[in-house]
Amino acid sequence: MSKKLNNQNNVDSMKKHAVFIKNKAKMLLLYSSMKPCDSRRTKYSTHKLSSCLLTTALLCSVFSSPLAADSRVNRLKSFSLEDLADVKVTIAGKVEQKTSDIAAAVFVISQEDIRHSGATNVPEALRLVPGMNVARLDANKWAVSSRGFNSRITNKLLVMIDGRSIYSPLFGGVMWDEQDIMLENIERIEIIRGPGGAVWGANAVNGVINIISKKASDTQGTLLSSTVGTQQSIHSIRRGGTLSENTYYRLYAKYHDQDDSIFLDGSDANDNGEDLRAGFRVDWQQNNANEFTLQGGVYQGDLSEDIQVMSATSATFTEQRNDKIDTRGANLLGRWKQTFDNNASGELQIYFDHTKRDQWVLEESRNILDIDYKYHLAPSGHHDIIWGLGYRLTHDRETLGDQKIGQFREFSPQNRTDHLLSGFIQDDITLWTDKLWLTLGSKVEHNDYSGFEIQPSARLRWKPRDSQMIWGAVSRAVRIPTRSEHDASLLLDIVSTDPIPIGTGIIGGSGFESEELITYELGYKYAPNAFFNLNFDLFYNDYENLRSLESPITIVAAAPITAIGIFPTLGNNLFGETYGVELSAKWQPTEDWKLTASYSFLEMQLHTRKGSVDNVSEKEEGNSPNQQLNLLSVYRLNPDLTFSLFGRYVDKLPSKNVKDYVELDAGLEWKVRKDFELSLVGRNLLNDEHTESIPSLIKTTATKVERELYLKAQWHF
Repeated sequence: MSKKLNNQNNVDSMKKHAVFIKNKAKMLLLYSSMKPCDSRRTKYSTHKLSSCLLTTALLCSVFSSPLAADSRVNRLKSFSLEDLADVKVTIAGKVEQKTSDIAAAVFVISQEDIRHSGATNVPEALRLVPGMNVARLDANKWAVSSRGFNSRITNKLLVMIDGRSIYSPLFGGVMWDEQDIMLENIERIEIIRGPGGAVWGANAVNGVINIISKKASDTQGTLLSSTVGTQQSIHSIRRGGTLSENTYYRLYAKYHDQDDSIFLDGSDANDNGEDLRAGFRVDWQQNNANEFTLQGGVYQGDLSEDIQVMSATSATFTEQRNDKIDTRGANLLGRWKQTFDNNASGELQIYFDHTKRDQWVLEESRNILDIDYKYHLAPSGHHDIIWGLGYRLTHDRETLGDQKIGQFREFSPQNRTDHLLSGFIQDDITLWTDKLWLTLGSKVEHNDYSGFEIQPSARLRWKPRDSQMIWGAVSRAVRIPTRSEHDASLLLDIVSTDPIPIGTGIIGGSGFESEELITYELGYKYAPNAFFNLNFDLFYNDYENLRSLESPITIVAAAPITAIGIFPTLGNNLFGETYGVELSAKWQPTEDWKLTASYSFLEMQLHTRKGSVDNVSEKEEGNSPNQQLNLLSVYRLNPDLTFSLFGRYVDKLPSKNVKDYVELDAGLEWKVRKDFELSLVGRNLLNDEHTESIPSLIKTTATKVERELYLKAQWHF
């Protein structure tokens, strides 16, 4: 089938269908999504495919301008299957690009994917991504990683919300229990598996995630959403409207109540939690030349977990304590984009983020001010250039309350202010028109822990045909030291109690250096039509200067109990290699049935250097599964009823003694009427309960994930 719809017979057929659709308003509702038209076809003929594409284009035209039917057909002539099926993202180069034009392992989760998967939070939605391991630790905590090194605090994955980093400078990683985003506000989630340091900077080592919110103009009216289930309840309200002709706003609030999970023996884990958040967004646009966005939010969460702490009154010098965790924060982000006469554009983004977390192990208060500017030069000749500058100011206070004295935890200094300066440039060079491109870029940063860091990248992509692309890349990325690795002395575990308690932890220091990665990637993308696409990615990662536990320091405490603390110092004497393959495919065998499948294989090999005393860190090889397999099936029984199945297989975790498991989620979505929808979802249907991972950083008790059933109602008006 030709990718360009310029056959005159097809055009005539399109015109007939345009007249038919114009006279049948009800049928337009069936075509309001980007799915193929609902004409009950039994095979993909050129005639019917052209009709489906025309329907989608006509619907967009109906809501944008009163063009005549003939004009709409003329516009459609310039559309290809790739144009209608491809998704534009900004995660690869901070400018819009089609996923089929990006020389990287890119994956996009749409709002529709989130809804069909049955996810109630972002980590659950990320299960759809090939090569990404998502493990639930308890009722409100998650371990999320890309290409290995999974833990409660995965420090090699950069995560953002609308370009605002939520990567924690304290320990690294993301505190997912603080990020209970209202899913209905998400337009899409963009993911790159592999390094993104050349554009996004430090800590974008094994992957980058950017959660993109819907524009305020796309959330007009009122939405009421309520989820009630056996494990949780979620209630949300959203209101959108206009302030002027070109100015739109959105207000929202969400409350989430999460029940306890269970310990391995079946008893309640005392890890329930509540989260309340609210926010707003205002979008203004003037003649496509100026765009301005102002958005912000506040949240407060009350969480809990059972942890092991030292105790002078216990015979074992330890006790199990229910830790009450108070989280709260606020953020404000402004973004101004200006398009110039030469089609070049500049964008300034400023955000402020305040977080406060109070729990037994630590009290943290942090403020971040981030300023970022980027400038995109319109394609001129064979070059497409983007460059940018950034500055980030971080101020924190890490303290211990009176009740934590004797727990061997301290930060020195307690208060710290850090500065991060950065600049990047990237050039997409056309070597052979419409066939071959070379992308060169690098980011240069200066931070207060490791000084200057350079993260270059070279990517080559070749399109032998319009439906195929082969790409390869070589990149360097770094993970810079965190506040705890530089300034903390932390007790993590009690290793003996006879005759006196002996604890172990870590002591940070200024000698700890950045972890380094050189990655080699090769990929293949195939999209012969709008109903099928395939992505195949290979990677080999070479790590240097990974964190290791070296010569311990012994500290003797006399109060409140006599105890010995053995604290290994942090070093960079671990290195290793990881390699693997990731395969994903999307296929629509009929217009009512859509399948998304993925498979990933990962092998990790870690080693300590000669002279290292670390005999623990190599076991991180077994923290991530070797193999994962996902399958999402979405079948539309009729225009108002959709049935979804999401099955997954996750391999064992040898270092945590966690078995492999197979699980299945099922959902039924019923559009009762135009403005009211009901969803019934069952999750983890194959097992009464199963374990997905075990926390290792803080001495907490392992829990199981239980079977769950929930009913969700949504009312739009």
